[in-house]
Amino acid sequence: MTVALSVAGVGAAQAHNGGSSDKCGQVSVKFSLDGGKHWTTNGRIDGGKPPTTITVKFTGNSKQGCEYPVSLASYSAEGPDWAHSGTQAFLGWDTATLSSKNKQATLDISDVAPTCFGQVDLYGNGTKYDGTEGKLPHYPDSATPTQLITAWNGGQKCDTPPTTPPASPTDSATPTPSDSTSATPTPSDSTSATPTPSDSTSASPSTSPSDSGSPSPSVSDTASPSPSATTPAAGGGSVTPPTGTPVVSPVSSTPTGNLAETGGNGSQTVAFAGGGAALLVIGGGAVYFTRRRNRTAGN
Repeated sequence: MTVALSVAGVGAAQAHNGGSSDKCGQVSVKFSLDGGKHWTTNGRIDGGKPPTTITVKFTGNSKQGCEYPVSLASYSAEGPDWAHSGTQAFLGWDTATLSSKNKQATLDISDVAPTCFGQVDLYGNGTKYDGTEGKLPHYPDSATPTQLITAWNGGQKCDTPPTTPPASPTDSATPTPSDSTSATPTPSDSTSATPTPSDSTSASPSTSPSDSGSPSPSVSDTASPSPSATTPAAGGGSVTPPTGTPVVSPVSSTPTGNLAETGGNGSQTVAFAGGGAALLVIGGGAVYFTRRRNRTAGN
């Protein structure tokens, strides 16, 4: 009986050692924008150009069997900051998994970085926020990606190639001859009356503003998107951009691998159990022979 209790105690101790203290939890990270020369934990990234390569690593140790995904996503936007970002489009991403064996990873979005206004997010999960797998970021109702580590908003307005202005010189050139021909009869009137110059002067300004006025709407049309892009979307919402936290959650709270990684030693438990079973057999045999000997002595 004593041996049986001892074996049970070994099993209980092993189960206790593999308890909640050995579960995967959040870990702290830091990142670098220059290949590891300088490290930071800032929740926002400043600067006019988007960060295209970010290196992430643990600030301390992590448990064996625990995995931590990190991702870097690129988006185009309609404005230079979160409150004026407007409609965003997913451009691409890079993702990696940190672990006790892979404590550092470099994420690269150089090929898909925003060229105009844009947003770049470093976050601690493996979801692709592309509008299909996860919601696209959109002010003020969708502050994605979640589990943000750090983020960048900025860039400049894209220069649109002039499509309408090239056609305007041909239009302005056409009315000019017609106006000049209409103004030609005025010299013949100049012999009869002096008011001809007043007619010629009134004719020439009337033609030039009307012709030069035709290209101006095209400029106002190209400029019109700027106010709409710089106006926060309806519905309110905080204009303060989302700020990241240098913390990453595990894929699962349960470590992967054998019991040795979770705090229990399976081979040791089996050895104790086997030894205990052998002792039980020996002890049982000893009791049997003792009782038989006592019966023989009594007879």
